[in-house]
Amino acid sequence: MAGTQSIDRALTLLSIAARHHAQGISLGELVEAAQLDRTTTYRIVSSLVRAGLLSREGLEGRYRLGLETVALGQLAMTRSPLVERCRPVMMALARRTGDHVFLVVRSGDYSHCLHLEEGSRPVKGFAETVGSTRLLGQGVPSFTLLACMADDAIHAHYVRHQMDYKAYNLTESRLMRWVRQTREHGYAQIIAKGLGGIGVRFDVGSCADAALGVLTAASRMPRARGPDVAQMAREELCRFGWNVS
Repeated sequence: MAGTQSIDRALTLLSIAARHHAQGISLGELVEAAQLDRTTTYRIVSSLVRAGLLSREGLEGRYRLGLETVALGQLAMTRSPLVERCRPVMMALARRTGDHVFLVVRSGDYSHCLHLEEGSRPVKGFAETVGSTRLLGQGVPSFTLLACMADDAIHAHYVRHQMDYKAYNLTESRLMRWVRQTREHGYAQIIAKGLGGIGVRFDVGSCADAALGVLTAASRMPRARGPDVAQMAREELCRFGWNVS
């Protein structure tokens, strides 16, 4: 549309900075990624900094998301657009499988459970999971979020939280074995403590990811059933327009 070029460029730069939030991104890297000239890029990102959508930090002046993005995100969580859009997917998947369907999103080193769609067979305690936060890799759907990280990033993650993982007798070698299995199959499947489930990751917007988990009693989720349930999850996600990687 006419007159929207500056807005489009600002949104592009904001999206690029969001994808590099953890490590930050320099002005030169923004220029290269957005294919804009340096003066235009600097003018736009300076405006985003003034608005609080970006922050400029450190001696090198690397850009990261600003406090205003946190405020906007917190407001969005009161009625999450992700939950609203995923609800039909989850309802359809719960009907097809008869099992409980969870929606989780990644938040740094953790996963946050946003919603539970109950299946036809209640499982005690599942409803209490909604709103909880767990380390990546502790929970079937969150494991798919961990598996999409690079090996060196997973190693650094494990080192940061090794005491928590060791409390669950989860060594790094065992964690990486599950990661390789998840990458090979394209979904996670874990059976433990009387429960079994699968997890399927999907893209959210330009720079985030989420996952659906189907969980039930272990007797209802043998290894042989995993591929069929994972395929159902992919079908429903694709049917409602989600990108499943």
